[in-house]
Amino acid sequence: MPTIPARSFAIQRLRVGQSIKIINTSGGQVIDTWAFSPTSGFPSYMSMSHTRSTHHRLLPSVQEAFLDNRRTPILTIIEDTSPGLHDVLYAACSPERYVQLGASRDHDNCAKNLYNAAKTYKDPSINKLVELLEYGWIPDPLNLFMSVLVKDNKIPCQDPESKPGEYIILRAEQECLVMMSACPMDIHVCNGGPPTSVDFEVL
Repeated sequence: MPTIPARSFAIQRLRVGQSIKIINTSGGQVIDTWAFSPTSGFPSYMSMSHTRSTHHRLLPSVQEAFLDNRRTPILTIIEDTSPGLHDVLYAACSPERYVQLGASRDHDNCAKNLYNAAKTYKDPSINKLVELLEYGWIPDPLNLFMSVLVKDNKIPCQDPESKPGEYIILRAEQECLVMMSACPMDIHVCNGGPPTSVDFEVL
């Protein structure tokens, strides 16, 4: 079974109808997740804002899809054994964010993991994506297993509630590249402790 190493990334291409099972192996770990369509012409990507505004709520339910920036279904939630807490509001952690938090700009981060995932894929179909990422464009991720409280115009991050072995299954509604980062955040509570590796499986 493939693994996303702690603080690092993985990339998986899915055909239409294939699913990816992302497992919170140790519990508590956040996985920043993106999906891009290499056949639709970039930028075509899973969009949190288009998904929210179409469904009129923060998250799709089971058997509902996340949408791309053309409002076309891209990944459908097939099963979710976690408490169902996934964040769609926080941007990916980045060098600038760690500087704001008093850490080094060289701290491992999800923005860099996304770029490295695209860069190492080495497929001409995503050359435009690599170019956009080099310019600093980063779509908001689906932060799997991240708990964020939305209340009184505030969105504080909470201790994670997912348990070891809980998982979510996402089915591809169009051919797509799923890029995942095992979030390296170790300064506040989003991972509930030191970052850990997670497993995934194509179904």
